[in-house]
Amino acid sequence: MNPLSNMTALADLTSFQRSLALDRVYIKGGLPKQCDDHRLRVLSWNIERGHAPERLAETLVKIQPDLACLQEVDWGNARTGSRDVLAFLAQATGMLGLFGIEFLEVPSPYRRARFAGGGAIGNALLTRLDPVATFRVELPPCLDWEQGGDARSLPRSIRRCLRNEKRIGQRFGLGAEFRVGGRRLRVYSLHLEDKQGGIEGRWTQFMAAARAVDACPGERAASVIAGDFNTFDCRLARFFTPDSDVTALGKPPGMTEAAWWKGVLLPRTSYSDPFPDDSWTVAVPPLFRAKLDWITTRDCEVRNFGVCSFSSSDHRPIWVDLQMTEL
Repeated sequence: MNPLSNMTALADLTSFQRSLALDRVYIKGGLPKQCDDHRLRVLSWNIERGHAPERLAETLVKIQPDLACLQEVDWGNARTGSRDVLAFLAQATGMLGLFGIEFLEVPSPYRRARFAGGGAIGNALLTRLDPVATFRVELPPCLDWEQGGDARSLPRSIRRCLRNEKRIGQRFGLGAEFRVGGRRLRVYSLHLEDKQGGIEGRWTQFMAAARAVDACPGERAASVIAGDFNTFDCRLARFFTPDSDVTALGKPPGMTEAAWWKGVLLPRTSYSDPFPDDSWTVAVPPLFRAKLDWITTRDCEVRNFGVCSFSSSDHRPIWVDLQMTEL
């Protein structure tokens, strides 16, 4: 059953949106060419909806990832010409595309042209490996995107955003399992909440994905959890966002959120990220730079890593080269 069938907002949706299922993983493109090496290049990139997919494709072809974790991927929205962005990228790169819907962008006269809806936005994977399984992991909600516009407990700026850019859906992780050199590899593409919940909410969402990996039956899998973690909290950011408690999880007020994740939170887990906490991926010149994007790994060796230049998106793509190791 389509999960949209019982929603009161159904009348506000386009016919295209009513044809979609929020619990499905969609396949784009053809079967990928197989990788015959144990070394993989994994990319993570928030593509800012995909306003210039040709430029995005050029960058992906240049970096040549074997697996690409993408966030903010549009499908059928007026702001991106009603295009299926992932289908275009899959064809342009010769990779297989996996797509899951995070939100339906409900049409509204209050949306500016650059945010015009009518379709879906979600997380995606592009892969040269043939997946043996695909799945969604629903993340603990930090914000009710469907009903929060009327919640007086929320800051006015957030209520305005929820009313003007109405959405149906919630944050989730798109995952796939692969076999590489006789090993299981699970990869998740995440987009953590930035409007409400703060550090504690984002960390809770990350750990939900990590627990999903551990809940898999069978032998322990190597794993990658990557994406836009929205680790933007710092002294400057607090002038512009009503995000909650800056000292949650014990973080000192003077430390950036990325530094706290890198130095304290991740070391408590079996995951690590090779990038320094000041290797910024988003900038608002001349004042603000922050590491919002992460590639965390477990049970595989990072041989190399890098941050690329801006290309169409407001985020810089990042990548790691992984060597699959025996347990």
